[in-house]
Amino acid sequence: MTTEVSREQVLWYRTRQQGLLRESEHPEVLELGLQDSPAGVARLALAARTTGEADLSGFDLAWTLRGAPYFHRPGELARLAAELWPWSEADAQARLLWPRSRTSTGGLTPLATYRLLAESLRSIVVGPMTKGAASAALTKLVPPEQTRWCPGCKSQHVYEQPFRLAALPAGLGIEPGESPLTLVHAHNAKGVPEQSAGAERLMRAYLRFLGPATPTEVAKWLDTSAAEVRSRWPEGLAEVRVDGRKCWLPSDRLDDLVSAQPPELVRLLPTSDPFLQARDRAVVLPHKEQQKTLWTILGSPGAVLVDGEVLGVWRAKLGRKDRLDVTITQFGELDPPAREAARAEAERVAGVRGVPSVSVSFS
Repeated sequence: MTTEVSREQVLWYRTRQQGLLRESEHPEVLELGLQDSPAGVARLALAARTTGEADLSGFDLAWTLRGAPYFHRPGELARLAAELWPWSEADAQARLLWPRSRTSTGGLTPLATYRLLAESLRSIVVGPMTKGAASAALTKLVPPEQTRWCPGCKSQHVYEQPFRLAALPAGLGIEPGESPLTLVHAHNAKGVPEQSAGAERLMRAYLRFLGPATPTEVAKWLDTSAAEVRSRWPEGLAEVRVDGRKCWLPSDRLDDLVSAQPPELVRLLPTSDPFLQARDRAVVLPHKEQQKTLWTILGSPGAVLVDGEVLGVWRAKLGRKDRLDVTITQFGELDPPAREAARAEAERVAGVRGVPSVSVSFS
């Protein structure tokens, strides 16, 4: 039997599953990792879920999901390297962002490209090494067809996305806070994976924290095709209809979804926050114009979450005299209690960023 739920129930469920009620200093959504682009937003995402110092020291930073920088719990990178290793040639092609029409690859298949890049990077980076130095060394070891001319640095080098995707299976992470970006050996790193192992765990994690969802949405999150995801769709899922749309989530979370109640909270979620990673954007924010305001091509703002609904966006910039100026653009009018709660959350943001004072304006 298929369970029918509303989009509101889905948002209430996600709010609770992701730890936004601040009931734990170690929210389980850390299983997904916290994306840190732009740098610093991962701590803000943790601060939205905890009352502590939002400390990520001891966590591992690496290019993982979609080649983006993520903080993961200590010791998880070796497992992730196997989970994110491509399942097939088609999967590798999708993740490398190769168009189907591409023929100039230096005689390498997508999987062979993955392996060459990973094994080469593993041999190159024997100690802390800047991204630029590693890229220059890697460029010398790959076919010319696997490189491009970069107008910015006026040199020929390996493509950015394949370079990033190869770092994790090469056993490399990123040194937090270093400039220029510096690659380092990841804790407990193993050799380049022989094959993918455990990708179903990642799918189940997405379905738990950002579900109910479809194979297409999971595929977008993983940067692969829906066909590849469907061929490996996990067992033990419950079918759910969200306002008539067929979706799935882990069966052991169905009761949590059905019984989800409206939360009472206000949170300032940063860009790249797990809550905003959901690929069903019409569920998160039904109005298309508001979607365009929240998810922009460059420089996306954060989201103002009120009782499980996104009711505005926010931006912050350093003002005069070490003051953080936070501007909140409302989708409608926030009531006085919500405004006061938003001001308190802005003070929390300023504290995490190490800024002594904050001003908040609403528009």
